[in-house]
Amino acid sequence: MRKTSLIGHVVELHEEIRQTPRPADTIVKDFFRARHYLGSKDRRFINDVVYGIIRNRTLMQVYVERAVGVLGYQPRYRTIPSLALYIAYAVKILRENTESVLPDVAALAHIHLPDFDCMAFVQAVQRAEVPVDIVNDPVRRIAAFYSFPEFVVSEWIRRYGEAEAELLCGSLNHPAPTTVRVNTLKTNVENCQRALKREGVAAMRTELSPAGLVLERRVNVNGLESFRRGFFEMQDEGSQLLSFLLDPHPGDRVIDACAGSGGKTLHLAALMDNTGELVAVDVEDHRLRNLTERISRAGVSIASACLVGRDDATIAGWYAKANRVLIDAPCTGVGTFRRNPSAKLSLAKEMVARLSDTQRSVLNSYAGLVAPGGRLVYATCSLLESENEGAVDWFLKTHEDFTVLPAHEVLAGLGIQLEGTSRFLTLFPHKHSTDGFFAAVMERRA
Repeated sequence: MRKTSLIGHVVELHEEIRQTPRPADTIVKDFFRARHYLGSKDRRFINDVVYGIIRNRTLMQVYVERAVGVLGYQPRYRTIPSLALYIAYAVKILRENTESVLPDVAALAHIHLPDFDCMAFVQAVQRAEVPVDIVNDPVRRIAAFYSFPEFVVSEWIRRYGEAEAELLCGSLNHPAPTTVRVNTLKTNVENCQRALKREGVAAMRTELSPAGLVLERRVNVNGLESFRRGFFEMQDEGSQLLSFLLDPHPGDRVIDACAGSGGKTLHLAALMDNTGELVAVDVEDHRLRNLTERISRAGVSIASACLVGRDDATIAGWYAKANRVLIDAPCTGVGTFRRNPSAKLSLAKEMVARLSDTQRSVLNSYAGLVAPGGRLVYATCSLLESENEGAVDWFLKTHEDFTVLPAHEVLAGLGIQLEGTSRFLTLFPHKHSTDGFFAAVMERRA
């Protein structure tokens, strides 16, 4: 397909993502499903550019606004047109020169940028620089260059320092690797690695998780025989460590209190050697329905699903009976921005406050299910203090029968070595090559 047509698809898809509240990855899948004529290279170009624009949208907006200001335009748009953002991305991020960009966007500019002289605009974007008042302000500079909410950057500078905050934002602004967890109910890491290699997919072992592999390229796993046979599941390495922190044993009674699509439920079943009782709890029925298929493929027989609001009596029947309870709480997902970059563009302080209330409520609800001597793991894929340390500190003050176990010592006992002395586990993408995660391990006094 001609590049002009591909850019037209980029503009169309980006506009749909920007105007629709549905998750971006869902919109992208539906977009490609409805356009069978697009080849694999075409889809890859469109996908990569759209997500590139999303990851860098704030910075692209700065460049466009500077160019518009220099040219003296009085544009009629309320939001910057997607084609203008594409031009800024092509020139500033992909480093394409004006002569190569112009032929590809000229025809589209007549439709999407009717008020602009296309050549003058592209040249102005090429010359545009970030304003000095932004560059000289550490919070505004990092927020602009990595398209992050300023209040998040401000917190990270306060907690970690300017240099570390910039490294963290930079790492979260790059695509995540493709990481899988080997299903030890069906195979082992070495055999799974060999099976993938036979299918043309090279993989190397993860550094922290003893059950993980990193694929050397993106691949449609649904087309792999090893996946259909249940040899592995898609799961970030940091997420895998949460199940190891819970450390369930065969024969235990275990609750995955915010199961979602069930990735950790399946891991817990493998760690329990498919022996004992395992309940996956969630508030969304469709998630639990999706879990049923995954349970079957993974060969798990001990897991059952409970829907909050429908199976409350069953959940209450577990009061003080669970050996292990995992709460991977609803959160802002700040630590997963490299997988879901559009989320950072809609994140607001009010959302953090609302979710902090939810997290405390979930902790309060499910802590009572932990048996005396049992273990509770509270986790988020956030790196914000109020969702993490703040929630745990509140919980410990209101539940004096729980005490913290140092997370690093728990993992060290399983042969997983992590640097650090904090009593909590905090994973950073720029340090650990995982998504950003927080976890606290707590034990209920006997």
